[in-house]
Amino acid sequence: MRKGFLTALVLLLLLVCAAASAETKITVSPENPRVGDYVDVVVAPGKDGAKAVRYTLSTPAGTVFEGEEDKHFKASFRPRTEAVYTLTVTVSYGKKDVETASVTVPVSGAAPEQAGPDVVYSQKDGWWHDKVYSKTEKRSVEKSGCALFALSHALQRMGHTGADVQPDHLAKTYSNMYIKERGTDNERLLKTAGEAYGFQTHEDLIESEAELTVWLRQGCYFSFEIAKGHIAMADGLSEDGTKVHVVDSATGATFERIKKGTIYYQKEDGSFAEAATPEDLPGNRYFFETGEYGGMAYWLDLSYCARKGMRPIRNPWMTTEDGAAAEPEYAGAMVTRVSVAGGEPVRVNTRDLHWTTQGADDPTLALVTKKGGVSFVDGNGKKKEGFGKKIAWGTMLPVLAETEKQWYVFYRGKFGFIDKKGAQALPVEQDEFRTGLVSLNGRTAGTTPVNFRMDGTAKSSIVGDWKPGTPVALVEKKGEFWLAEGKGRRGWIHEKYITAEGADTDGQKVDEGE
Repeated sequence: MRKGFLTALVLLLLLVCAAASAETKITVSPENPRVGDYVDVVVAPGKDGAKAVRYTLSTPAGTVFEGEEDKHFKASFRPRTEAVYTLTVTVSYGKKDVETASVTVPVSGAAPEQAGPDVVYSQKDGWWHDKVYSKTEKRSVEKSGCALFALSHALQRMGHTGADVQPDHLAKTYSNMYIKERGTDNERLLKTAGEAYGFQTHEDLIESEAELTVWLRQGCYFSFEIAKGHIAMADGLSEDGTKVHVVDSATGATFERIKKGTIYYQKEDGSFAEAATPEDLPGNRYFFETGEYGGMAYWLDLSYCARKGMRPIRNPWMTTEDGAAAEPEYAGAMVTRVSVAGGEPVRVNTRDLHWTTQGADDPTLALVTKKGGVSFVDGNGKKKEGFGKKIAWGTMLPVLAETEKQWYVFYRGKFGFIDKKGAQALPVEQDEFRTGLVSLNGRTAGTTPVNFRMDGTAKSSIVGDWKPGTPVALVEKKGEFWLAEGKGRRGWIHEKYITAEGADTDGQKVDEGE
C-alpha cells in the first residue's frame, strides 16, 4: 500500500516538473519564405492561462516591429526585405508572469507579385504601408487605397495583366483622384480608368435588385461603397439569386462599419453561414504588424447591395466586328446608328454589330407595338429620370436581357425595363435589304415632315414622321405602302414618299445620312 502511494507521488512530481519545464513554441510556415510571402505564425503557450502575446520582429539592421499585447496567438506578416528575421513572442499569463520565445526566419529571394483572375489583395498586411497614393495629402495605399484595390481586382478578372494593374501602379497613375477629407472620387476614377482599359461604367448608381441581377448574370463587375468610407468589388451572384459575391481588400473595415448588412461565407455543402467577425471567414489572416485582418471573398445579401447602390465595371455590351465599343444613338433590325470609340456617329448594318450580353448569338430587339407606347422604368418600377413620356409605337430597342414579364433594353443612353405586353421580339435581319430616302414631291431635301402609319393603309393611324432625306431600310411592300425603318422606328409609308435606291444593296449606302 505504502509502495503504491510512493510510486503515485513520484509520477505526480514528474508530471509537475514536466509541466513547469514546458516552453512556449512558435511554428512558422513557410520556414524559409521569400520577400512578399505570407508568413503564418502559430504561438503555442507553454502552459494554460495565457492571456495575451506580444510580437517583436527584428533583423541584424534593427527592430522592424515591436507591438503591444495582442490576443491573437495565430497571426501573419509579410517580410519586405531579404534578411534573417528574428521573431520574438512574449506570452503573458498575468502582471508578472510572462514567458518569452524566439525563432529565426531566413528570408531570401522574392515571391512573384500577387496577380491573376483569382487574386484577393490584403490592403492592411503591411506590404502597402510605404506605397504612396497621395503625396500632397500624405496618404498611403494601405491607408486610403480601397478603391484602387477594387479596381485592380476587377481589371485582373477582366483579363488585364502586367504591372500597370497592380494597386501601387494604379496609385501612381490616379493619385489625383484622392480628395482631401473625402477619399477617392470613385466615379471619376472609374470613368478615367475606363477610357484607358476599355471598360464602361454608368454615371448613375444601380440601385435595384432587378438591374443588379441582370448585370451580375451578364458577368459585370461592380465597385461600390460597401460600408461608410470603404469600397469593395463585387463579381457574381449566387445560384439562387439572393446573394452577391464580394472581394474585399480590408474585411476589418467592413465588419466595423457595416450597417444593416450580414456577411456570409459558403460552406462545402453550398449552404451559407453568417460570419459575425472576420475570424469567422475561413482562411482569413490577422496581421500583427498592422493589427488588421486581410482581404477575403465572401457574400452579401443582394438587397443590401441594392440599397447601397453599385457602380458597374463592364466590357462594352455592343461592339463592332473588330471589337471596338459601339453605343447606339438609335437601333433597328437592319440599320443602327452608333458612335464608335467616341467618334462621329455612323450608320451600319445591325448584323455587323455584336451583342456581348444575353442572347449574343441571336441578338434581338424589342419592337414597341402598344398604340400608346410603353413606359421606360427602372428595376423598382419607377419611371426612369428624364423619360416622362412613353416610348412611342414602332420604336426598336436593343434587348440585353429578359425576365418573365419584361425586356431589359437600351434607349437614348440609358438602360431600363419595358413591359413585354407592349412589345414584341424582333430578330436582327441577316439578309440583304433594300434602302431608300424619304422624299416629298420627288425631293429628298426639305423641312416638311412626311407621316408614317401603324399599318399599310391610308386610313391607318399616323404614329410618327420623317423629314425628307431621312435614310430608311425597306422591310416589305404591301400594295402602295412600304414598311420602312428609319432613325430607330418602324412604320408604313406611302410609296410616293420613298425614293428607293435600286435593287438589293446589301447596305452599301447605310453609312450615308442620319
